[in-house]
Amino acid sequence: MRIAVLGATGRTGRAFLTALSAGHEIVAYARRPDAVVRSDGVHVVGGELDDLEAMTAALTGCDAVVVTLGVKVMRPTAPVLRTAMPTVIAACRAAGVRRVIVLSALGAGETLAAARLPYRLIVRTALIAPFRDHVAGESLLVGSGLDWTTIHPGLLGDGPATADPLVVDAGAAGAMPGWPHTERADVAAVMLRVMDDSATFGRRLLVLSAPQAS
Repeated sequence: MRIAVLGATGRTGRAFLTALSAGHEIVAYARRPDAVVRSDGVHVVGGELDDLEAMTAALTGCDAVVVTLGVKVMRPTAPVLRTAMPTVIAACRAAGVRRVIVLSALGAGETLAAARLPYRLIVRTALIAPFRDHVAGESLLVGSGLDWTTIHPGLLGDGPATADPLVVDAGAAGAMPGWPHTERADVAAVMLRVMDDSATFGRRLLVLSAPQAS
């Protein structure tokens, strides 16, 4: 499978590249191509998030697109998803790519209903700007005609993958732990697991790492 990755220079994007098994081919579309970790099977293409021509060329021939973009700590109000998603959707249509998986967060949009204190308070205060950016970008997927899935982890960590992370549809989820935690390695593994799963098309999936999943 040939997969385009937007956000390959970030920690979750790097975790996704690490999780890939042999047989996958990656097109890493990045604003800073020199920052992408090079390895066999990874083709790096430079381009801006709003450059439709460059992104369409990068996506042509791909089977799926994985978006792991996010705001930087020093620029929490930057309109990253708001800028990228219109171009991603248009480029997918132009390149004939239907499958799109987007990294979001627990508490963004309707998934706020699954958050409880004290995490819920953080979402409504310190994280309000980046979460609004997520909602603005991700809302464009609805009605796009693409086979999309958004992945909503808790607070992200860089530990090893856990044996049995919780994966649940946001529409059927109850309240998550007060401090929900998800390893980036688990996010990457779930993205790969649902890549060809049509049951996850048009779904928002909550992902939490064990032992919270037990």
